[in-house]
Amino acid sequence: MVKFLRKARKLVNWLWKGKSLASHLTFLVIAYLLLKFIAYPAFLWAFGMNDIVAVLSNSMNHGETINHTFNDWLEFNGYNESVVESWPFINGLNMGDVVTVMPGEVNVGDVIIYYYGNNLIIHRVVNKTEFEGAVYFTTKGDANPASMNFEIAVPESKLLGKAGLQVPLLGWPRVLLYYLIGF
Repeated sequence: MVKFLRKARKLVNWLWKGKSLASHLTFLVIAYLLLKFIAYPAFLWAFGMNDIVAVLSNSMNHGETINHTFNDWLEFNGYNESVVESWPFINGLNMGDVVTVMPGEVNVGDVIIYYYGNNLIIHRVVNKTEFEGAVYFTTKGDANPASMNFEIAVPESKLLGKAGLQVPLLGWPRVLLYYLIGF
């Protein structure tokens, strides 16, 4: 046991105080693995979250044209102002925001995060239907004039969760990685 402890202490000393490239790279790999597979999942579990994601597009941005793409669309489809004002993120989301992904029942007006292929989409639910015991959502980006084809009848099985908390600007490193190298 003493021999094992000496070797473990020597390894930790090499990782922590080592000045070689190998010790630095090994430390980074171990730190990444601990963060990704232990610390991050523990953090999500402790706070009741499914994930944390960055907003990668302006499809939920309430810019200058929002009257034509969001407010006019809502009015045309029969949504009144008192209902809409109770919706979360009524002022939209900006590219570079970070959003927590929470579990829970999804209703019309909620902003959800779901998979379309390998991409995560963050859009507002504009319709919820049930067919043969399965739940389907229709979504629309607030800044988009209408729902795109892939946003119609999104099965609940593709749902990651609904948006919980918004942190502005924290997602810009992720946005830059996505647009520069596609990651």
